[in-house]
Amino acid sequence: MPTHARTAGVPVAIAKPIWSDMAEVNQILCPKCHKSNLRRARFCQHCGHDIVLNNDKPTDDRRYVITQVIKQGGQGAVFEGIDESGQVFAIKQMLDKFTDQKEGAEAIARFNAEAKLLQGLSHPRIPRIYSHFTDEGCYYLTMDLVRGKDLEQIVEDRGLLPEAEVLEYADQICDVLVYLHGKGLIYRDMKPSNVMIEERTRGVKLVDFGIAKLFTPTERGTQIGTPGYAPPEQYQGMATPESDIFALGATLHHLLTGRDPTEQKPFDFPPANSVNSSVSKRTSDALQQALQIAPQNRFARMSDFWDALRPERARRPAQVRVAQPTVQLPSAVAAQVAGAASMAGTAAAPAMAPAAPKIPSVAPMPAPPTTPRPVPPTPARPPAQQRGFLAAVGAVISWMVVLLVVAVIGLGAYVYVARPAWADSFIAPLTNLTPTSSPPALTSRQVQLEVTIQLPAGSGDTAIRSALQAAFAASAKAQNGAGTLVNQNVPPSPVGNSIEQVSGPDARGQVTYRAMMQGYIYTP
Repeated sequence: MPTHARTAGVPVAIAKPIWSDMAEVNQILCPKCHKSNLRRARFCQHCGHDIVLNNDKPTDDRRYVITQVIKQGGQGAVFEGIDESGQVFAIKQMLDKFTDQKEGAEAIARFNAEAKLLQGLSHPRIPRIYSHFTDEGCYYLTMDLVRGKDLEQIVEDRGLLPEAEVLEYADQICDVLVYLHGKGLIYRDMKPSNVMIEERTRGVKLVDFGIAKLFTPTERGTQIGTPGYAPPEQYQGMATPESDIFALGATLHHLLTGRDPTEQKPFDFPPANSVNSSVSKRTSDALQQALQIAPQNRFARMSDFWDALRPERARRPAQVRVAQPTVQLPSAVAAQVAGAASMAGTAAAPAMAPAAPKIPSVAPMPAPPTTPRPVPPTPARPPAQQRGFLAAVGAVISWMVVLLVVAVIGLGAYVYVARPAWADSFIAPLTNLTPTSSPPALTSRQVQLEVTIQLPAGSGDTAIRSALQAAFAASAKAQNGAGTLVNQNVPPSPVGNSIEQVSGPDARGQVTYRAMMQGYIYTP
């Protein structure tokens, strides 16, 4: 029932505020002045601004209010907020600074296009985008809230990071960038401050896709990326997968050496192990190749850089058994098989036997007397005349067998070609057989599929992984046809070992899990 207030003696109906049922939230902030208001407020009691977001030009059914300011700058701010159900989000605000109407309209069109593109991404290391909208002249994105610190803050707090820890982060970052490049997207702004490390899982989240830069008016000298981390070609407005490789190399170099590239001469990256002797030569060499000035001198693909940093990910079992003929193995697996065969050949070579120990000579014992055993008589051989007769009989039998075989073959050929009437009953079954086609060759490739499963609460890690692998196989067959096979010698595994609990337990005691699974499949 609505409550009532009285204004000038006239009852006025006041609808129940949509936020009044949200638990644990007592104060909300104005998106304009950022001052605190009661959670039931509809307009700011300080400046009169509309407090509810996505109700000016709504793009979906969600409505949001701000509960906390996370970061604020000249181009906008990042807030923590909630929707009607109380679900928590990060809300990114971008201010329209354009004075040229045409330029502003183009930026808004690009914003909407890129926001829709980001909403289509699905990767456990990328925060999910939920809404994008315009409200009171500002532009907003709402996405998963990541609680934790970015790598820039972590380096400021701790100094140099151990190589093993940096390579764990690199493993997850490479995985995200390989996913983006596979979608035809370039990240363009890799740097420590754009890599968040979650408090709870210690997992990586790539948090800024540069969409805010769309609202920066064009100025002379403006480039894509961040000076120090961006490669030379990005200063000319060009970005390629090799550009992301350079920027990731610069980011990892910073984490391992403590040298902030924004404070150094442009493109000055000495070998990491010359600055920090605890860095391995393998990692240092991989970074040096990634940081080459000319793009063609860097790694050709992000996956190549990933392999150089983590060569163990290219290792595969020495034998791959698939119950289908003519399977084309991945090149990494084939190389591993060849290497294993070479090692096996070396191991099979006879080793030099150790010298037998010397045994002191001992006088032989005298042999006991023996009674001579009778020698059986040698059977008498048949006379030469009898042997010749037997040989002649054997030769005749052999020739008869040969002639019989030739006769059968000749008869078969005559029957098949001439087709005499008396032979129809014999050859009809043979001519009516349907030829069997040879099985098609299979092609191996690596795929990533997002799968969702439900299991009873309390299920162990083994049960969860088994269910995810089964869901991966079912999804792969659904997308690629019933003849699809999953290589179980390299079992599907969660990307970056990240398994997300989406919800639950529900009323039936079921918990929902989600993961981006990666594995090899064979398709006709």
